[in-house]
Amino acid sequence: MKRLSTLLIVLLFCLGFAACQPTATLTTEPTAVSVKPTAVPVEPTATPVPVQPTATAIPEPILEIVTDTESMALTLDELMALAVVEGQAGIKSSTGKITLPTAFTGVTLKDLTDLVGGIDETMGINLVAEDGYSISFSYDQIMNGTFIAYDPATGDELKDAPALQPLLAFEIDGQLLDTKSDGNLRLVIISEEGNQVTDGHWSVKWVNKIEVKSFVQDWTLQLNGAINETVDRASIESCINCHEASWTDDKAQVWKGVPLYLLLGFVDDEIKHEGPAFNDDVAAGGYSFDLIAADGYTVTMESGPAARNASWIVAALVDGNPLPDKYFPLRLVGDELEKNQMAGAITTIQLNLDGAAAEPVVDTVNTLEPAAEGELPVVAADQADVVFSGLISAETGMDEAGLRSMEVVKITAEHPKKGSEEYEGVRLNSILDLLGIKEGAVSLVFTAADGFSAEVSLADVRACTDCLLAFTNTEGKMKMVMPGMDSNAWVKDISKIEVK
Repeated sequence: MKRLSTLLIVLLFCLGFAACQPTATLTTEPTAVSVKPTAVPVEPTATPVPVQPTATAIPEPILEIVTDTESMALTLDELMALAVVEGQAGIKSSTGKITLPTAFTGVTLKDLTDLVGGIDETMGINLVAEDGYSISFSYDQIMNGTFIAYDPATGDELKDAPALQPLLAFEIDGQLLDTKSDGNLRLVIISEEGNQVTDGHWSVKWVNKIEVKSFVQDWTLQLNGAINETVDRASIESCINCHEASWTDDKAQVWKGVPLYLLLGFVDDEIKHEGPAFNDDVAAGGYSFDLIAADGYTVTMESGPAARNASWIVAALVDGNPLPDKYFPLRLVGDELEKNQMAGAITTIQLNLDGAAAEPVVDTVNTLEPAAEGELPVVAADQADVVFSGLISAETGMDEAGLRSMEVVKITAEHPKKGSEEYEGVRLNSILDLLGIKEGAVSLVFTAADGFSAEVSLADVRACTDCLLAFTNTEGKMKMVMPGMDSNAWVKDISKIEVK
């Protein structure tokens, strides 16, 4: 009996011990199972596939709007989400060439300035391109579209111009702009219908910045000579961008403007801008000219000392700002001028030619048919932006559209004064290869629209892989990019290249 009791106690103990085993087993098994699902999601966390597209998909801003107190950066998507406007825009170049109206889509300057609080009558904007080119727009131009418009068929000024608006466009004919030729954004002056064109200097490509600033006042300069012309503020600004000249006074103030002789050349005969605009023969014959201020104060000078004198400058800016009231809008400054010759508040330049102006010089350029495939894309003389002449098979005219149909390259080159910059254009040697240069040619003469010229060695050009006929932010205006050569070879607003 005692043994049975002992056996029963042992049996109960074993059953009790066995009863504890399921508890330990249940606790262990769920722990082991829970580790596996935890380990599985660790792999995607270690390789964050969803994060990578988000990081690379962030669009870059293409426009900056700057005021005295704030700065705003906008992407293309953000611009397209604003109040989008469509219209027709074309241009008339300084040589009279008409680019017919085309459909553009974008955002008006008014709506863009509204993003930073808008502007009033005391304000305007400065529109800046990627290469630093800039031009100002006044309150009236932004809000009321006060631009001169021309008939697309004749080029004549329209007396009853349609309603105009300055538009920062991102599309042309329903397609995004070609970033190689226009950049992401381009300024155009639009109307509802294709019944007008405006001055080419308003057609700014590669725009990337809008500076809202105080008081942009419109003004004009009257030029009277063999012909009479009224030149507006934007035309002078555009001329400064192409033919900038500066002078530092004894107070270390930097005055910036355009050489006086270029303005004289605008009206000394019938050639205003293209070809040899400044007439050396008329200047050598001798004439006087008057600089007339708003209050009637007049300074009379002679053509001889002014001829090709790049140090006499009609300045529109001092230390980067519009001139103060006593000099506004323009002042003559420069080396070897007496104090009383530095006329300010200039509103008129009067050439006293007394009928002595020479007959205008007209270049004879062959009117050639469009080139066949593999040849130069030539145009008629009156449509050419650049004319090639001299020791070549035939005088040849080319425009920007034709040049862009050739192989266009982008390079970074070191300008002798401006440093390293990016340029886009056609290799000069690619053009020379197709011109049929004759035996005995030794040099090239580059001539600007204002008559400035520079001569370079043909051998040096042939050895220059990156010498370009380069495009600018103004349609129809091109410049020479001549790496390794003096700055005078980098001719702006090139109109003629002669092989000698």
